[in-house]
Amino acid sequence: MDRFEAFCGKLETMLAGEGGIMRKLENGRELVADLNSRPEWFFDRLKKMVLDPASIERQKPGIWPNEFTLHRAADRSFVVLAYIWDAGLADTIHDHGSWGIIGTLVAKLGERKYERTDDGKREGYCTLRETAFGLFGPGETTFVLPLDKGLHAMDNPTDGIAVSINVYGKTVRQGFIQFFDPVKNTVTRAYPPRTLKEVLAVKTLAAIDPGRAEGVFREALASSRPPQLRQEYEEALRKLRG
Repeated sequence: MDRFEAFCGKLETMLAGEGGIMRKLENGRELVADLNSRPEWFFDRLKKMVLDPASIERQKPGIWPNEFTLHRAADRSFVVLAYIWDAGLADTIHDHGSWGIIGTLVAKLGERKYERTDDGKREGYCTLRETAFGLFGPGETTFVLPLDKGLHAMDNPTDGIAVSINVYGKTVRQGFIQFFDPVKNTVTRAYPPRTLKEVLAVKTLAAIDPGRAEGVFREALASSRPPQLRQEYEEALRKLRG
């Protein structure tokens, strides 16, 4: 059993034990910090990807193009992801569908945390306030909570590659995250590539021929659809009626 496999075993045991979420986050951060104190195990996994291109093709496309899935628990209680950050790369302010632990493995990463100052009742609208800023080197960690309690944005402030190892728990909201723009005061859904294509198709059908689109949407809703896509179809129907 190598270093990473041992880490996943310890994490699985810890999460299955007793204790609240904050206690488990604290324990999980210690495990991630220990894993990230030495990067050799990650070198070995990247080497396998480089020498076996099919292993990269097997990676399921996510919302973030710099994301690599390293491990997914059989019971889906947690997933371990790696993010490789090119020089100067910064992400958008976003929320999360679960709790998460973010640990720097290579170089440094910056984090800005935010909180909503609106009540969240107005669809597509937000106002934000920055609450914290941190800079994390190898072995250092931060964490997020689900939904509006975990708003943040990460960036690589260095002129070289940075790597983070992230652990996320069981999702409380599947299929999308939300992007926040504090300048435009907007909230938008961000989907994985496959889902995004269908969402864009729905919006375009309504734009080209609203009358025919309504029938298409009803037919689609009569078949099996993931909850996040059903919401898009139902929302499109409401807009057509309104």
